[in-house]
Amino acid sequence: MRRKYLLLCILIDILAISLIPVNALLINFNMPEFLSILASLTVIASAAIFFIKIPKGKISKAFVGILAFITVVISILGSYCNPYWNSIQFRLNADYYSKPYDYRISSGKAVEDLDYAMKYLKKLHPALYREIPEDIRQQYEKVKTRIQQSGEIRVNDLAREIESVFSILRDGHTYVRGNYADRKIMKYYRRWISDGYEITAVNGISIEELLDRMSNYYSFEATSWELEWLSDDIVTEAGLDYLGFDMEDGIEYTLTSSDRRTRVETCNADDFLSWKEYAEFNGIDNTKTTEKSFVSYEIDEEKNIAILRLDQCTYNSEYINCVRAMFQEVKDKGIGNVAVDLRYNGGGNSQVANEFFRYLDIDSYKIGTLGWRFGFIYIRLGNGIAKNDKYEDLLFNGNLYLLTSAGTFSSAMMFAQLVKDNNLGTIIGEAPGNDPNGYGEIAYFKLPNSQLFMQISTKRFYRADRECTDDLVYPDIECKSELVMDELYKLINKK
Repeated sequence: MRRKYLLLCILIDILAISLIPVNALLINFNMPEFLSILASLTVIASAAIFFIKIPKGKISKAFVGILAFITVVISILGSYCNPYWNSIQFRLNADYYSKPYDYRISSGKAVEDLDYAMKYLKKLHPALYREIPEDIRQQYEKVKTRIQQSGEIRVNDLAREIESVFSILRDGHTYVRGNYADRKIMKYYRRWISDGYEITAVNGISIEELLDRMSNYYSFEATSWELEWLSDDIVTEAGLDYLGFDMEDGIEYTLTSSDRRTRVETCNADDFLSWKEYAEFNGIDNTKTTEKSFVSYEIDEEKNIAILRLDQCTYNSEYINCVRAMFQEVKDKGIGNVAVDLRYNGGGNSQVANEFFRYLDIDSYKIGTLGWRFGFIYIRLGNGIAKNDKYEDLLFNGNLYLLTSAGTFSSAMMFAQLVKDNNLGTIIGEAPGNDPNGYGEIAYFKLPNSQLFMQISTKRFYRADRECTDDLVYPDIECKSELVMDELYKLINKK
């Protein structure tokens, strides 16, 4: 009898805790957090029944009681304090696509999505830990009223409405956007760029004016990052709709070349193609199966420089081996200059910087501290100093350069920040696209009815150089990203 009830208690404990991995990995629907409360009550009830049915046996009762207590704590923390509860981040075969941008949902369903977005913003974002800021609360109420009065709303319009709330945070990591499977791209865009033109106005509205008009509908810290979003939207069908343009009347693009020549091109709905059609139209080979590695290096012995190209901050054996191979060759060939090209790097794992610094002859360096939000728990981490576990056999004592652009973001920005704040090298290019005293470590979600994509920051970062008041990591030598290599070689020649 005792064994039967003991096994039953253990089974119920296991089932209660299993809700956490099941939610993270397997299910494709949203589980309310209160399920963990129900599971915990079941655990407590099973333990109580055990105590009643088995009047003797202090050791078994202590075991069941302790196990029930641990299970309840894990269950509650695993839902209410878990940043990834209902996140699609780790779900197997997760579908990241939204409903079509012009798909209509009822105002009731739209309000459900709005409230779902606000629920997880309040639960996870460090800026909303103690209370909802008043400007966010007011905008949320305005948006909710507008949606309730609309009767129905298109998915793209709902994205814009919710983003008008999220954008108040000025956090480039936290936003709601449509991720549309039928994304259509303006077919001439690639040709215009190759001809040396850039789009400077849409339907007579300059890019600068569009940036100003839409600043409440994009989440960004640097205007250059807003421009990254806008530059994509002006050449896609769904993006132009998001910006409020009507495709039926045609879209008039003003193009300007580097020598200030201008021309105007008008495009209609037929000029926007699916990715497959766009690739065929522009002669892009979609049959290639080999992908370019995210990391590589080249050495120019004549110019005395090694350049590490890092397109994403992925910390794995490929990165570790590539960096080591480069510094081995740098040592063997007596190279005096090393550059890291981060211009197209949107971030990832910040350990790529720590690994790289192991080849520099420094004992320690300043790093940023952070606060991490776990639901109703907020933890401060870090003491601001990192010990450098150096690779003594391959230490580099030459000149270090970092190449950056507005698209250098998140962990790539942190790489640049550490170089800047520790005076380890020279940064050339454009200021990276987010604030070193900003947010990150995101959790991914989909809104239940519109299927809009949402990501929310869970960490608050503090800059390594606590004395610095700059809002961005400004380069030592500022220039457009496409001119970075020219400036790099000029500087090397001077030295």
